[in-house]
Amino acid sequence: MKNRLSRFRLDSIYTVFALLISLPAASRAVEAPIAERPVFQPGDSFEYVDRFQTVACRRWEVKEQDHDGALVTQCDDNLAYFSAKSGALLRITRKDGTDLVSFRPFAPAIPFPLRVGSTWGGKFSVSTSGDIITPSLSEKCEVVAYETVKVAAGDLAAFRFNCDTRWSVWPLHGSITVTSWYAPSAKTVVKSVNGSDAKWNMELAGFQVQ
Repeated sequence: MKNRLSRFRLDSIYTVFALLISLPAASRAVEAPIAERPVFQPGDSFEYVDRFQTVACRRWEVKEQDHDGALVTQCDDNLAYFSAKSGALLRITRKDGTDLVSFRPFAPAIPFPLRVGSTWGGKFSVSTSGDIITPSLSEKCEVVAYETVKVAAGDLAAFRFNCDTRWSVWPLHGSITVTSWYAPSAKTVVKSVNGSDAKWNMELAGFQVQ
């Protein structure tokens, strides 16, 4: 009987181990660190599969801060401006100043140091080129896991966070959920999946950071 119990226990351990190693990479939890605020250098670059923040331009390179202190990244004739203090995306324009994406006052920024359980949010509005209406948004985000996510740039250890967003354009209103992954090694969000509007989906295809 004792030998049977020992064999049963060993078989159970092997079964659990086999199940764990058979899980896809994106399903395996990894040890969760605390991520500090990234520091960007001119020349850091990020390439996306199709678009960045609805703008169909793939490779964005960090330039210098402008006269207002905003960090500027460029893709062809498109410029993206980020708050140097919080990292929040402010707007994306063409070189001639034409707005492509505009957040007012700004998109809620990921807080640092970042850890599982971190929360943030805020109220803002966003407009994109060609939009007829500008919805008002109220967003709440929470980091729910630290795991390996598979993207075109490779398998990256990342914080997964969910953002629940309520929108309103009088007299209409509703809510959406966006799931995103921030990878400390890439210093950026490497994937976003919008449950309602695919033009906001993003996936990192490659990056070079110092």
